[in-house]
Amino acid sequence: MSSVAADLTQVRAAAELIGFALARRARPVAGGEYRALLDRYRSELGFKDVVDTMAEGLGLEVLGVPRSGLVLAPEPGGAFATRLADLRTTMDADDRLVFGLVLIGIAAFAYPTDADFDDPETRLVEIVRVDEFIRSSLDALDGLGGVEGSPEERARTAAAVYADLPQLVTTQTGRRARGCTLKAVEEVFGWLVEQGAAREAGTLGPDTFHLTDRFRLLVADSAGGAALDVLRDARARGEAS
Repeated sequence: MSSVAADLTQVRAAAELIGFALARRARPVAGGEYRALLDRYRSELGFKDVVDTMAEGLGLEVLGVPRSGLVLAPEPGGAFATRLADLRTTMDADDRLVFGLVLIGIAAFAYPTDADFDDPETRLVEIVRVDEFIRSSLDALDGLGGVEGSPEERARTAAAVYADLPQLVTTQTGRRARGCTLKAVEEVFGWLVEQGAAREAGTLGPDTFHLTDRFRLLVADSAGGAALDVLRDARARGEAS
């Protein structure tokens, strides 16, 4: 921040902008307050410094300001960090492993190369195609090394759990039931919608979603890992063939 102390009006505006970003579903529409604050962030260095400093103090990092709004990433262990333990309480250890595998599967499916992270074009993804992609990549994940308790070992275990699940189990009303991989993918997309990282593509059907800039920037900022690298390689090879 500059040596000149920020006045309370700037601080309040900065807090409002961060509040919009944390709301996740807020959209910076033309003429709205969120849009005005975003424009100010882009054009006023002093205001940008106040926002960035306030975010840092809250355990957040500003990743970017695409058209969809201010994108914040929580620091691990911070007050805003999202943990798999925060998901539905009925999840057991296998459920959490599958949830994590589906998350990186979606990331790899949508952004198989580093160049994809620089492309702001909205990615359309479908539940069935993501499930098929993960299933086709399970053998590659099974080949990961890693000692007991390592991320690689957890990825192998997640792949084995996923392989043992049926693709589809239905309820008496014909809906997908828990205990199948299509339902697992559906639930992850539902969670991403809640996080503002995806939105339903209503005109294309209930199983199709847009991934937002928030998701793109968060994936690009993540440390990655061997499992994500393996899935991205598999996706890139699939696109090339």
